[in-house]
Amino acid sequence: MSNIYLFLGVSLIAACGWLGWQMRRLQVQLREVGGHLELRTTELEFARLQLQRLSTEDGLTALANHEQFPEFIEREWRRARRDELSVSLVFLDIDHFRSYNRQFGRRAGDECLRQIGRALDGLAGRAGDLVARYHRDEFALVLSSTDEAGAMRVAEKVRHSVEALEIPAASDASGPLVTASVAVASTVPNRQSAWEELDLIKAARHAMREARAEGGNRVRRAATDHAPTNLPVSLVD
Repeated sequence: MSNIYLFLGVSLIAACGWLGWQMRRLQVQLREVGGHLELRTTELEFARLQLQRLSTEDGLTALANHEQFPEFIEREWRRARRDELSVSLVFLDIDHFRSYNRQFGRRAGDECLRQIGRALDGLAGRAGDLVARYHRDEFALVLSSTDEAGAMRVAEKVRHSVEALEIPAASDASGPLVTASVAVASTVPNRQSAWEELDLIKAARHAMREARAEGGNRVRRAATDHAPTNLPVSLVD
């Protein structure tokens, strides 16, 4: 009988040892699975952030792209209307850029836009500001809580920053260096007004074209006293 008890005791000890080993093995496996899941979660989150960045970033200049711009200004417009604050836009078009591309080539044109994008990126650093490549050789800045006087100062810095790059212009340009036609549109959104952010965009781009028609390398103020119903409907041309 004692041998049976001894055998049972040894068997129980062995079983407990085997179960303990299995539990430790499972714990190690669970830690490994947990580590893999954490790594996979991190990779998925990184991929999500990359996709989000690519969907809102211009591939050439790394500025905000045309898709992000209207979403941003709509949000800031609503905030400005709620708080009765100014919102301003600065639009700029690179003077004689088609001639620049024809003379120096597409690669040189892309590098020119990159340099201008980097110069503009440092001019709007607040949370309510945005610098975007709006269309081809056209850039835009959203300046939240900024009145017309403040926006005009930023616009002049924009004009100067492009000229200060000292990029040689095309031979048929009006000057020796690449310059920009700049326009400012500023208003305080009013709950009773029919004005919308699209009106502000159209007014700014209309004034930008006028600055270009006058010879470029200048800043022009947009007329924002009333809705510009006679302006073109298209926001990209």
